Amino acid sequence: MVKKTFSVTCCDSIAVPVSIETDISKGLPFFCIVGLADVSVKEASERVKRAITNSSFTFPRGRISVNLSPAYVHKKGSHFDLAIAIGILSCTGEIEGKTDDSIFIGELSFDGTIKPVREIALLLSEEHDKWGIKKIFVPEGNYMEAALFTMNSEISIIPVGSLDETIYRIKGEEYKVERKLTEVNKEEIKCKDFRDVKGHEEIKEAIMIAVAGFHNMLIIGPPGTGKTMMARRIPGILPPMTMEEMAQTTRIYSFANKLDENNPIIRNRPFRQINGSITPAALIGGGKIPVPGEISLAHNGVLFFDEMLEAPPKVIDAMRGPLQDRKIDIVRKSGSITFPADFLLIGASNPCHCGFLGDKTKKCTCTVSEIKRYRSRLSGSVSDRIDICVETGRIDYKTLKTGSGMSTLYMKEQIRRVRDIQNERGYINGMMNDRQTEKLCVLTESGEELIREIYSTMDISPRRYYKILRVARTIADFAGSSFVEAEHIAAAAYYTRFFQEREEE
Repeated sequence: MVKKTFSVTCCDSIAVPVSIETDISKGLPFFCIVGLADVSVKEASERVKRAITNSSFTFPRGRISVNLSPAYVHKKGSHFDLAIAIGILSCTGEIEGKTDDSIFIGELSFDGTIKPVREIALLLSEEHDKWGIKKIFVPEGNYMEAALFTMNSEISIIPVGSLDETIYRIKGEEYKVERKLTEVNKEEIKCKDFRDVKGHEEIKEAIMIAVAGFHNMLIIGPPGTGKTMMARRIPGILPPMTMEEMAQTTRIYSFANKLDENNPIIRNRPFRQINGSITPAALIGGGKIPVPGEISLAHNGVLFFDEMLEAPPKVIDAMRGPLQDRKIDIVRKSGSITFPADFLLIGASNPCHCGFLGDKTKKCTCTVSEIKRYRSRLSGSVSDRIDICVETGRIDYKTLKTGSGMSTLYMKEQIRRVRDIQNERGYINGMMNDRQTEKLCVLTESGEELIREIYSTMDISPRRYYKILRVARTIADFAGSSFVEAEHIAAAAYYTRFFQEREEE
């Protein structure tokens, strides 16, 4: 007699249903698992046998054959244990309940307990209900994750702690067990206050605009002027994540094996810091079995690129595609895989190789050709995708001793207010396409006149034109204005200037 149970595997970061066909026939004791299974799956034979025996069930004698279908999809992982055990017990008549509408996920211990699955985020999807699945049995340690990934479907998540309990649940019987599902504690953001940053109010305002409107930003200034100090305080002002964003980001971290039992869900926006010594593979991802890089680990969050222009040009240029498409495609012999990479780029750089160009106290030792060579590392294609560029310098003694300014709490409240405005419109300003920008950036007469003059006299590209409009829309949102006025256009044009334009003034 052949019995079917169901589990799931991950193929190129996509959950694929697996039908587990179990057949028991007469003959010498033999346990065989087929269907392109790796070693961890084939080792299930001994775990399943001991778990069934030690759970007071009878392990059948004879030839046991288990087929994992479809056979052309590679299966790996120990999470097939539970489904295989249920299939065997269904064949022996121990289980009479319905199992063809359920998915079983869990690794079995010899004593029959069910261990949590480390990469369960890759195995779950809201698409499961399209397969006719109504219930998913998961280890109790994975309950919170499973509930997150099926929150918009009608699938029931059933946490189980042992093989005994699973069978009772299938039969619809009460299983008395004293336990309490562990709540996942929200990770606290430990970040210093912006109030501690003396001066630099213009930079703080630019950071608010960048975060609220999702505008990529570059901060330029000599060493010791607070670029890194301010960037590291950005996690404290990021808007909260939606449930969908939590699920997306958690799936990436699960794929990269960066989750732990205490915090299996990414609840706060990621903040990833890299520097000029990073390799292309570490930035965009790769490997024989592709894993996400830093740009994907920063998905729905911030990628802080410290000392950005110290990186080789090929590293900086590697971000061009992800900044435009908000994803990264990695191609290998075995196939291709796509990782999301929708992140906010915050770059920090010295103005030249020695770092003191424009500094009021130290003289720059770089030649003109060295300065041009240094700045040429940032290609035009990448700079076109950076919306805001600001310069920072040394503060005076009076500001150092008495200066204070906007706090993290104030900045966060302002950013949340502006995000609410954008959410009501249905678009985040920095993510609007050209058509959406034209529709939502309603210019006043003076604003129209100024942007026309800027486009004509400064010989800017259409890309730069729309960049100014999007940044101006965010500035207008901070001002509480429904229309984009001339002063908003002027501020946006100032923020979008790069090295060369600032030097020409």
